[in-house]
Amino acid sequence: MNRFTYTGLMHRVMDIYAEHGSAAAYHFICEHLEEGQANPAQMYNLRYSLLAACERKDEALALLKEAVLEHGYWYNADDLREDEDLAVLHDEPDFQHVLQLCRQREAEALAESSGHLNIVLPETNGAPAAYRTLLVLHGELENNEAAEPIWHVALNQEYKLALLQSSQIQFSGAYDWSDPEQNIQELEQALLELGRVDGRIQEEDGSIEREPSQPQDEGVIQAAQQASDVTKPIIGGFSSGARAALQGAATYPAAVGGLILVSPWLPEPSEWQDALVHWQQYGIKVYLICGEHDEDCLAGTEELATELKRKGIDYQLHLMPGLGHNYPVHFEQLLSSALQWMNES
Repeated sequence: MNRFTYTGLMHRVMDIYAEHGSAAAYHFICEHLEEGQANPAQMYNLRYSLLAACERKDEALALLKEAVLEHGYWYNADDLREDEDLAVLHDEPDFQHVLQLCRQREAEALAESSGHLNIVLPETNGAPAAYRTLLVLHGELENNEAAEPIWHVALNQEYKLALLQSSQIQFSGAYDWSDPEQNIQELEQALLELGRVDGRIQEEDGSIEREPSQPQDEGVIQAAQQASDVTKPIIGGFSSGARAALQGAATYPAAVGGLILVSPWLPEPSEWQDALVHWQQYGIKVYLICGEHDEDCLAGTEELATELKRKGIDYQLHLMPGLGHNYPVHFEQLLSSALQWMNES
């Protein structure tokens, strides 16, 4: 059994790098490569960057070429060129060739990329409509494959998992939620698709009701078909995925049953403040988890909790001692408790 989730491994490597340097981080990740298979391209990225930071130029360049030339991965060319850890490679002709290939592959990937919804049913194999829905949004530079094992315990509680992978690709296998308007559009499509899967939306031009204060895009469908409280999906997210979940709930409060936000990155309170009155109206519950050492997300999480309390919205806040920007080690128990709490009247 793996000791780390994919996300946990990434953050542990970064912690070791900060505390003990690039050589220690490189040896650590080599010992745990099998635990990072949700995105092999990122494993290459970490290894060649750490080797370059150790000034092991030839080994770093060999790994970068192996990733790009042999496996067909690509990375953002500007990031490679501006990465200080890779400075020892910047003047190498082979490095320039890799940059050229990456630019070409990135252009092709951006032209083809689209959001991807993957639905996982419990082993009982009932019809999709027989289960409640937990819609999960991965974190920064992650994908559905990384998110699934972390949230998998929901299947034991008669939930189906609906994993939404962003279209906003950053490099091979790594996706983000950096465009708020695109996030909302992709959440809209996922909610519509889930409605069709559950048989609540019969027509191809069905719709989800948008919060009135939000602008109505020309392509957004007008008529709304409401879900019952039982069939409304719970939306869960980590980091930037939690931010996207909030953006979706702010725009479509009538279609959301609740929120489970882990280490939520909330740089813009304006994205959710005006929506709280609608969350109260529709009875949306919010379950918050954040590390006490999460420098990027703790302040925003506490600000959200304060506003939820002020507006009388049902919420729980769990601050994890000693935890940085990561999932708690006992996240499965917290998730089970969150779903049980969400189901209470």
